[in-house]
Amino acid sequence: MSIFRRLLVRNLITFLILIISLMLTYSAILSQYIISQQDKHTTTLSRLVDSYNAVDAKVLAKDLKSAFAYQALNLSEYNGPSLYKYEDQNTDESLGYLVLNSFGMMPQPKKVVSQTHNLGLQFQLRFTDELALFDTFFYSSLLVLFVVLSLLIISLRQLIQRVVRRSIANISGVINEFTESDDSIAWDDLPDDFLPLAESLETLHINYETKIKEWRESAENFRTEATRDELTGLKNRISFVEYFEDKLNNLENLDFGVLAVTRASELNHINQNRGYQAGDAYVAELAQIITRVANTYDAAEIYRLNGSDFAVVLPNVTAKESENYATNLQGRLGELQKSLELEAVAYSGLVSYESGRPLGELLALSDTGISISQTKYPNAWHMQTDTSVLENVSAKYGNQNWREVIDDVVKNARAILYYQPIQPTNKNSKVYNEVLARFANADGQVLPTASFVAMAEKMDKIIFVDKMIVEQTMKQILERGLQTQYFGLNVTAKSAHDEQFAIWLERRLLRDPAVASKLVFEVTEFGMQQNMAASKRFLDMVHRTGARVTVERFGMGMTSFKFFRELKPDFIKMDGSYSRGIDEDKSNQYFLRVIVDLAHRLGVNVLCESVETQEEKHCLEQVFVDGTQGYFIGKPVEF
Repeated sequence: MSIFRRLLVRNLITFLILIISLMLTYSAILSQYIISQQDKHTTTLSRLVDSYNAVDAKVLAKDLKSAFAYQALNLSEYNGPSLYKYEDQNTDESLGYLVLNSFGMMPQPKKVVSQTHNLGLQFQLRFTDELALFDTFFYSSLLVLFVVLSLLIISLRQLIQRVVRRSIANISGVINEFTESDDSIAWDDLPDDFLPLAESLETLHINYETKIKEWRESAENFRTEATRDELTGLKNRISFVEYFEDKLNNLENLDFGVLAVTRASELNHINQNRGYQAGDAYVAELAQIITRVANTYDAAEIYRLNGSDFAVVLPNVTAKESENYATNLQGRLGELQKSLELEAVAYSGLVSYESGRPLGELLALSDTGISISQTKYPNAWHMQTDTSVLENVSAKYGNQNWREVIDDVVKNARAILYYQPIQPTNKNSKVYNEVLARFANADGQVLPTASFVAMAEKMDKIIFVDKMIVEQTMKQILERGLQTQYFGLNVTAKSAHDEQFAIWLERRLLRDPAVASKLVFEVTEFGMQQNMAASKRFLDMVHRTGARVTVERFGMGMTSFKFFRELKPDFIKMDGSYSRGIDEDKSNQYFLRVIVDLAHRLGVNVLCESVETQEEKHCLEQVFVDGTQGYFIGKPVEF
């Protein structure tokens, strides 16, 4: 109601101006009247005094005060002393007096001289009635003006409200017609007074159309980003679920095809040993190979489900026809395997689908297919057609295959041993070569190490695997006469904490003390923290045999200084994430200096793995680590 406020302010200003004008007018009139009365009284008083034969000042004053109302009266001899003096001490507080006195309009005292009686009179009349009448007239006028102004304001308010309601009704009618039709807004139907408003609304309409268009484009971009994998540019799991649920829930179309899931089995190994940049490059190259092979099929869809899994949907393709896809993909993966110098690149599980089949069931079957393919040969694939495995989750066909393969590896000692050197950073550093194991099936095909170890732990066979590696390593050292060199063996935390394994290991080491003194057993920091008491028993046992212990993957847990005091390992091997790019990472450099200083004070040597560049090696030497390991130092070599 800004219009009403403006009108109200204007009327108030007008009201004030009228009041001031009225007050000044009344004041001027009253002032003139009072002055004229003073002048008239001067003549009257002169005549009255001259009419006396003899004048007694007190008697004259008494007569004058009884006849006239004086504010002040002073009788004196002519140019002589005062004979009688009177002044009313009551202050006149009327509005008229205050106004006239403020503006200097009150008449000044008048003087009358009688030469006949040698007498001077000075007086000032009281105008109480006139000033009271002024007050009454002024307040009455003020009340009348206030009433008139109030009625005017009420009338204006009602008038403005009616105008606003009619205006809103007109504008709403035009806008409603616009919203109900595809035509533009009919501003011509509004009065000319609304043209500025029409132009503003038209501009607002155009701006909102532009904003809505931008919001739609932004929302579409967000959706694209949310449904795309940033590294490979492929659609992600969200898109995969949406697409597949639409296919499987649409029973009328009778859709069918093959779902192929490919797992990048070496991602974790590459991330740990070559760095995350190498891992990203590996994933990106794998995505390109899968895309090239899948694009030879009409309407094929490719997705990246998670860090290591890719899914390819081949619509309207039978299980038999999909074998060509799997074979072609396997050949391309073999080429990538050679260029990256890996033991494998990826494994695939294939399963047929049709409308009405649950997506979870398909993913479970494809996962089983991957497990089975990993027991065959590098980059293998398997078409999972047996759905009975879903009825007994604990006895999946893939798990059964793994159990048989692990038993065969342990029984026939099918471990292929490699060693990777750790280079000392100074002449006084005592380091060793780390022994790495690869595992082969009955056909001589190398199995994925990470999957083999994970399945062995899952099936409680990892202790047998660790025993096999210890036996083979000690046998190789004895047969090759390598008793002068030091070798490090990885032992899982589960084996280290197992009492029977510890008893077996102590007896085995004591049988060949010369070899035992050259062995270093590596256990992860996280694994040791799971059972500190068992970890201490294992470490004490190893030390009794003359062997040593390394806590590897150090720095990934919440290790305290108490950890060093209680366990007292011989070495700690920092997690590879601390080595990668350390030449440019001041925080990691500072952290390593603190760890190295603390470890050296306690007699513990510090090693760093995943060293890939000359700059990283030089920086690590500057913080005084005792040894470095990685592809820049030396690649694994077979025994």
